Amino acid sequence: MRNLAIAMLIIALPCISSAQGNRADSWDVSISAIFQDSKSIGGDGGSSLDVDSDTGFGVNFAYNWSSRLSFGMDFEYLKPDYKATLVDANGVLNDIVIDHEMSQFNGRFKGTFNFIEGSFTPFLEAGLGWSYFDSNVQDGPPQVGCWWHPWYGQICTGYYDTFDDTLFSYGVGAGLRWEFSGGSFLKASYNYWEMDGMGQADDSALEAGRIEYGWSF
Repeated sequence: MRNLAIAMLIIALPCISSAQGNRADSWDVSISAIFQDSKSIGGDGGSSLDVDSDTGFGVNFAYNWSSRLSFGMDFEYLKPDYKATLVDANGVLNDIVIDHEMSQFNGRFKGTFNFIEGSFTPFLEAGLGWSYFDSNVQDGPPQVGCWWHPWYGQICTGYYDTFDDTLFSYGVGAGLRWEFSGGSFLKASYNYWEMDGMGQADDSALEAGRIEYGWSF
């Protein structure tokens, strides 16, 4: 995926428009399709986590301080399949394999630098934020709670907690931006995000491609 992003930049550079844009003092709002690559993570004692590739979506906001520099926020949601192998610390019990689907939420602050002020430009991004992962696996017996409903009276139902975690994340991205008449734009980028707080995991970075379509106003 990294090589594809580099090739896209090289091919597009000769076609970059010299027209001067005027993004300064405007807002960008976009929706995005996210293509996250698969990931294999090794841990202590032979434990491991294999996450399948997945497609998700996001919503993005940014303010253009100038035609080259902007600051914004990204919100993303994915549901990749995964397989986790749990190893007994004492080497007595058999390995436990969990094959399930997780929920992943990303929220990040991001700065973007556009190399050219024109309507077609390559850009670099850097940011930081948090990624929330919910295994959707129950971490204990269900509990029963009761509530008073204004129409139905007292309602009692069971619920349960799941194994989840929130990790600090930081990373970079590179891509291309096209602007069209009427204020709309299209962005394509490659993104690399490091997950901080995964203990002794040997490699916790996530890579993804993203396509955004949005509007400036």
